Amino acid sequence: MSSVTFDGHVLFTLLTIATIGSMYLAGRMAERRGRRFTVWAWIAALIGPFALPLVLLFPDRHGRNEARPQG
Repeated sequence: MSSVTFDGHVLFTLLTIATIGSMYLAGRMAERRGRRFTVWAWIAALIGPFALPLVLLFPDRHGRNEARPQG
């Protein structure tokens, strides 16, 4: 009999979903900032949701300012 409880399975499932979601989001955020999707998706696969704020620490390669023009 396994010693893993139902709570452990739920936590593992939630962490897996969060990691997969952060892979996609980090890749898309990086792509919009002029970086490679696949590189940042792999980084997010390794460090999980911590990749999302990490993407924002690097400068935008497109040369745009962070503030978007209105209008």
